[in-house]
Amino acid sequence: MTALALDAANVSITLAGRPVVRRVDLRVAVGEFVTLLGVNGSGKSTLVRACVGLLPLASGTVTIFGSAVGSLRDRRRIGYVPQRATASSGVPATVDEVIMTGRLAHRRLAGWPTRSDRDAVAAALHQVGLTERADDSVARLSGGQQQRVLIARALAGGADLLVLDEPTAGVDAGTQAVLASVLEDLVAQGVTVLLVAHELGPLASLVDRAVVLRDGRVLFDGPVPEVPSGPESLAHDHPHSGQPIRAGGLHGEGIWR
Repeated sequence: MTALALDAANVSITLAGRPVVRRVDLRVAVGEFVTLLGVNGSGKSTLVRACVGLLPLASGTVTIFGSAVGSLRDRRRIGYVPQRATASSGVPATVDEVIMTGRLAHRRLAGWPTRSDRDAVAAALHQVGLTERADDSVARLSGGQQQRVLIARALAGGADLLVLDEPTAGVDAGTQAVLASVLEDLVAQGVTVLLVAHELGPLASLVDRAVVLRDGRVLFDGPVPEVPSGPESLAHDHPHSGQPIRAGGLHGEGIWR
C-alpha cells in the first residue's frame, strides 16, 4: 500500500454557520505533488488550513503521516506557507533571522542557535537561491523573494510535507519560473507538495495530480492534462466522493478562473 503524507477523509468544514467544504476526500502520497484548483470561494484555502490543523472540522478526519493532525507530535514535518503572507510582517528582520525561526521547535527552551541550526538555515537558503541575500532586510525583498524566504523557513524546520497556498499569486512570470525551479529541486529530494493555485503556469509540468474544487466539493481528481477547461457535458463520476467530473483538457487558465 502506498504511504500517505496526507489523508483527509469525508471532510466537511463550516465557517460562521455556512458550509464551505462538503464531504471532501483528499489523499496525497509521500513524494507526490498535488495541486488544488478552483475559483475564489471554492473552499481550497479553507480545506488546506483545516488539513494543517488551523481550522476545526465539522466532520471527517485528517491524518498526517499516519497520525491525526490534532495529535501530531512532530509538527516540524509540516511546512505551511499561507496565502498572501509576507515574511516581514512589519518587524525588522533579516532573511537569515526569519528562516532561523523555522528552527525554534528544535531548540531547548530559548537556547542560542546551534551549529546544526545554522547548517539547516544555510542549506535552506541555498535551496531557494537566496544565499547572497541572507543579511538583507526581508522588507526590501520582492513578493516572490519573500515567498521563497517562507518556503526556506519551512524547509529549515525539516518539513517533509510542504503546503503552499497560492505562492505565485501577484508575482511576475520570472519569479514564478524561479519558484518552479525551487519546487522541482525539492520534489527531486522527496519533499511532498500540496499546492493551492488558480493557474499552474510553469508549475504544470511538476504536478502529478490535480484536484478541482467547486462549491466546496470535488469536481475533478486526476492527471493535469485532463483537467476540465470549459462547460463540457458531464463525462463520469468522481471515484471517491460521487461528485461529477467534467471532461476536457488543460487550456489557458482553465475552469478554476
